Amino acid sequence: MKSAAGKTLVILILAVCAAHAMVHVLEGSLPCVEQSIATQYDVSSATTGWLQTVWRFPWGVGALAAGWLVDRYGAKRMLALYLIGGGVTCFTSILLPGLPLLFASMFLMGVMASIYHPAGLALLSHETTPDTLPKTLGWHGVFGSLGIGGVPLIAAGVLSMTHSWHAFYAVLGVMSIAIGMVFVYLTLQSPERVFSKVDQAAADDHGNWASFGVLLVMSSLIGLSYHGVMSFLPRFLSDAKVLGFQTNGEIGGNILAASSLILGCIGQYAAGQMARPKRLEFQLMLICAGTVPFLIGMSFAPVQWKWYCVAAWGMIFFMHQPVFNSLIAKYTPRSRRSLCYGVSFAVGNGIGAIAAGLVGENTHLQSAYLGLAGCASLAALAGLILWVRATRNPPIGPENS
Repeated sequence: MKSAAGKTLVILILAVCAAHAMVHVLEGSLPCVEQSIATQYDVSSATTGWLQTVWRFPWGVGALAAGWLVDRYGAKRMLALYLIGGGVTCFTSILLPGLPLLFASMFLMGVMASIYHPAGLALLSHETTPDTLPKTLGWHGVFGSLGIGGVPLIAAGVLSMTHSWHAFYAVLGVMSIAIGMVFVYLTLQSPERVFSKVDQAAADDHGNWASFGVLLVMSSLIGLSYHGVMSFLPRFLSDAKVLGFQTNGEIGGNILAASSLILGCIGQYAAGQMARPKRLEFQLMLICAGTVPFLIGMSFAPVQWKWYCVAAWGMIFFMHQPVFNSLIAKYTPRSRRSLCYGVSFAVGNGIGAIAAGLVGENTHLQSAYLGLAGCASLAALAGLILWVRATRNPPIGPENS
């Protein structure tokens, strides 16, 4: 029985990890083809920047409603809805004519994608122990980094064969719907655990709301930094030089973006292995501070150093995810876990989405990264406050043993 239960848990974790990879494939899709979209509709990076904000804003804010729904109706059903709905909106983005309808499709795609993080993260936190959660989230993060780094490779391959961003979204639509059918199967195979029915008066089901508030501040600052970098990364790297080879245009920029972002897997895995409940606050502060030098470097880097700065930034930046998500579990009650993940995600990506439009308005991408370095510095300062709070008032409960 134990082996059967263990096998079921492994299958569930792998399915959630695949869904995580897919949400970042969808998230990273627009930066990969925004230059092609700009050419087709004869618009500037300012327009494609706000197109990305229209995608990213509901991706963040929608997580509030998604977290509430997951706590009441279960994660597996909501994950199936996200994946199938995301696939459908991929097809509407290429079938509905005109730029206004493209904006509408991207908005709806962001709404569908907003379901993932409160559903997937809460499901993992409920199904694992506090000791195994950071490692599980490390592997979960590795899959996310594979999605982030893999989507530019998918785009480069499809664009090189078809020269069509429409074909690219057709491929993503098929991928998303296929994974969604896995969750339809899992939903039918096993009953859903709904944690909103947990006794909220139980001694081990309480939250540290002040520390959670500090995490929300960090989430917004980290989100601004992340979205500002990612929204135009292929464009930023479209003239970069690596090992004597210089890229040229959108396809080359996507290849270099993929090769740099895929290194985030190393950071995710390492953080998951090193994270411990009692050291999470200190580790998160160091990770945020560690990204600052490379964001500054991206601001001033000549073409031969651009890729290296991005690669180092990505390896350190993505270390924060298993640590940060473990802290959400540490400071929130099980009965409101999905909602709290949703709130955190809404703050980070709702506010962070603004960075896509602001960076797009900046004609010199390099200078924009100084502002993003400032956001990362403030995140590290907030992390210091969180660490001091945890040192002076050590949290208690099953998530902190």
